[in-house]
Amino acid sequence: MSEEIHTLSAPSVSLLLHVFRLKGLDTEALCRQAGLEPVHLQDVNNRVPVQNMQALWAAAIAASGDPDLALHAGEAVNPTSAGVIAYVMMNAATLHESLQKLCRYQDIVCEAIRTSLELKGEEAQIKLQVISPVLANPRHALDCELVVYKNAFEALVGQLVPLKQVLFVYPKPTSIAEHERLFAPATLVFDAPHSGFVLHADCLKLPVVTANQELNLVFEKYAQEYLQKLKEPKTLRERVQREITQLLKGEEPAINTVARNLAMSVRSLQSKLKEEGVTYQALLNDIRKEIALKHLHDNQNTIADIAYLLGFAEPSVFSRSFKKWTGLPPAQYRQQLAVA
Repeated sequence: MSEEIHTLSAPSVSLLLHVFRLKGLDTEALCRQAGLEPVHLQDVNNRVPVQNMQALWAAAIAASGDPDLALHAGEAVNPTSAGVIAYVMMNAATLHESLQKLCRYQDIVCEAIRTSLELKGEEAQIKLQVISPVLANPRHALDCELVVYKNAFEALVGQLVPLKQVLFVYPKPTSIAEHERLFAPATLVFDAPHSGFVLHADCLKLPVVTANQELNLVFEKYAQEYLQKLKEPKTLRERVQREITQLLKGEEPAINTVARNLAMSVRSLQSKLKEEGVTYQALLNDIRKEIALKHLHDNQNTIADIAYLLGFAEPSVFSRSFKKWTGLPPAQYRQQLAVA
């Protein structure tokens, strides 16, 4: 399947630029270096690719000479300025419900980092995991997000939320004075498997001071609609991928079936896919490969089952195709997984 383009909301980037401006940085120059059009950011419905945000962080840190700029930027951000996601969190009944909404709707702000909440005995773990391969150097995005989250939690419940640990996925920097200042007295853990927080589960019971059930319903509906719109396929390639995935249930999805579902002729579909630099067969192969790899990793199905699930007439045909995709037949690929 083609590589997913992860994005951020234009308002979140504008908010960060506002912070940079307050710190004396030339934001017009930063935008030029990052390939950002200030006019594009004025539309609240626009999205910014993660790679441009990466370039903006690099340019801002170089211009400021401040290796901890992301921590300081997060400290300067008003958590209530995050738009609809802030509104749904502010009107939840408890910190637990508020965090659940954060996990559910975070993609509205940023699709590159996945936030999750796990309860383990008396501890609650809030995990921030990078899911975008473009975010090769995630420290700055994670640092900023961690500080914003911490400040948001405290603003929601109107008191300090004691953190047991703050986790950072990157190696320990030369100086951690600012980390200690912002997160004390929590224990700081670097080179962790993910970034995030560990706190006592009882903290989740704290009531949100701004909770309003009527507003909660209004903003929840708006957030659901926004997220659904965000996830809708935006290109013909994505629409075709979705159709193939839905039809791939024991038989090979025919191009005429996909074309009919998209209210197009086969010729028009092929022509428009060509304009996007791809063919129907290439998309089908990509999706089959992705699903095959998932099933081989899960190790819950036989190779014959996977072959039929993917619409191949015979397991031998699947094996030959898989070898073309990866250089190994599926049985050998699974054996390598077992010893890895």
